[in-house]
Amino acid sequence: MPEVKRKISTRQAKAAATRQRMLVAAYDCFCEEGFRATTMDRIAERAGVAVQTLYFTFHTKDELLQEVHNWTVLGDDPTPPPQQPWYLAAIEEPDARRSLALIVAGVVVIESRVAPMLPVFHAVSADPAGEIFRHADALRREGMEEVVDILVTKAPLRRGMTKRRAVDLLHILMGPESYRSFVLECGWTTKQWTAWVTATLSRDLFGD
Repeated sequence: MPEVKRKISTRQAKAAATRQRMLVAAYDCFCEEGFRATTMDRIAERAGVAVQTLYFTFHTKDELLQEVHNWTVLGDDPTPPPQQPWYLAAIEEPDARRSLALIVAGVVVIESRVAPMLPVFHAVSADPAGEIFRHADALRREGMEEVVDILVTKAPLRRGMTKRRAVDLLHILMGPESYRSFVLECGWTTKQWTAWVTATLSRDLFGD
């Protein structure tokens, strides 16, 4: 029986590694060639698998796009961001500004994967596949609402700053469009973007 379990575990590990390889290949192809120009055959070739394996795993290119987007958010850890160590550390941090800094530092890792995919979602915005990003963006805003709720338990917002405006600021400044504009297009380093977003949000939310 232990031998059977080891064989099953080995097969599962190989299947997971193959799936991951296909996701990364699709991500690279989408970012480099665009969604429409990328074929399933091209992705399979890049991943080193038969195209039938790709279809068996993801069924359609739209479903593959959804899974690629899920990967850009989660990375190699299937744990949702609010349950990941960086987010939990931010919740536990009693100082609001330091808590915010931990949030930005965690989010930048996600945006560095999401931002290169933005042209893909812009290109399919009128297609059913465009709903993938719109739904994800709505969830991201809900996440920013939760962040603000956490921050205001640690320190009051500055005079004149409403919770809704605070959510707006987090949603836009920590978003993939911001990261893409400053880092990928203007040439800022990730460290520079992270420092600027942290300082700007800290000042605007809590004052000087």
